[in-house]
Formats: sequence, C-alpha cells, structure tokens
Amino acid sequence: MEENQSKLDSYIDYINAHILPFIDYNELDRSYRTEEKAYAKGILNRLHTAMLEQYGDTRLVCGHGDLQEDYAVVPGVVQGTKTGEIALALLGIDLSSSGEHCQTEFLCKYGVVSQGHNDLPKALAGEITARYLPYDYCYTADIAGDIHISKSRLPEGIREILKTFQYHTAELLFEENEDMDMER
Repeated sequence: MEENQSKLDSYIDYINAHILPFIDYNELDRSYRTEEKAYAKGILNRLHTAMLEQYGDTRLVCGHGDLQEDYAVVPGVVQGTKTGEIALALLGIDLSSSGEHCQTEFLCKYGVVSQGHNDLPKALAGEITARYLPYDYCYTADIAGDIHISKSRLPEGIREILKTFQYHTAELLFEENEDMDMER
C-alpha cells in the first residue's frame, strides 16, 4: 500500500490491476447458471482474499472506530428477488452510518457494470434491471453495526455461496506467475 493511500483505494487499485481485467466474464455468467457455481465462488474467494490483504481484516465496523474508514467497497453476492438470478458484486457500504448500501457494481457477462449509471446503453441497463432488480444482497466481510443485513434471513442462493465460496479457486485469464515464467 502506498504511503497515505486509503485501504479502500488500495483495494480498488489491487483488484483493478490483478483480478477484474483477468476474469473470464462469459465463464462467470455461465457459472451463475450451474448448480455448483464453482467459477463464481472461486472469483468471490479471490476478491475476498484481496479484501483481507488490502484492508488488513475482513471485519469492519459501522460508526467511528479506531482508524476506521467511512466507506468501504466489499465483495458480495446479489440475487434478483423477482428472478432468483445470482451475480457477484462489489458493494459500496457507508461505514459512517448504520451500513447503508450505496453502490453496486455487478460482475456479469459484460464485465463490471455500475448500477444506476446514466451512460449505460439502454439494452444493457434493461438487462441488468430485468435480471437483478430489485435484489437481496450480502457481502463476504463481517460488518459490525450494519442493520440492513440479517444473515439468518438471506435467500438460500446467497447463503449457499457465502457458506462455501472459500473452498473454491478460479483460474484467471492471465496469471502473473505464468507471465514471469514466459520471460525466463
């Protein structure tokens, strides 16, 4: 982490450089439709591990704690309440409040798609709306003081992914170690 860089910025920079550009988004979308959802769980595990490395912990606290940031982006899962469709997401959580969820970046076959951006093509915005909105969500972090999440009342699809994602790994389209081997 760079000197004076926030944990949030470190996490965003890390996943933008090492994970998000190298996901096979078509494979991810196919994985959502399988019973096991193995590739999706593996990607979620990579995002979660990066969160642990960059934030230094997976436990965050709402309200003003010691050295606590006011906002975090954390990996999670969304499930459309009308369709039951699952997607991984990067969820923006306001830690200065009671855990207000204020941003969603869907990981779908088109890549990372921000909810509510007016510059999205109408067809893409319509597909995201049809597949996922409205949605239930939960994240891999443990955010104390978030009054909006009740892990005991999550839809089964989200609960199952969160229960087992850490047992999965996913290959990225490009691995740094492979590139270094090719240079030798």
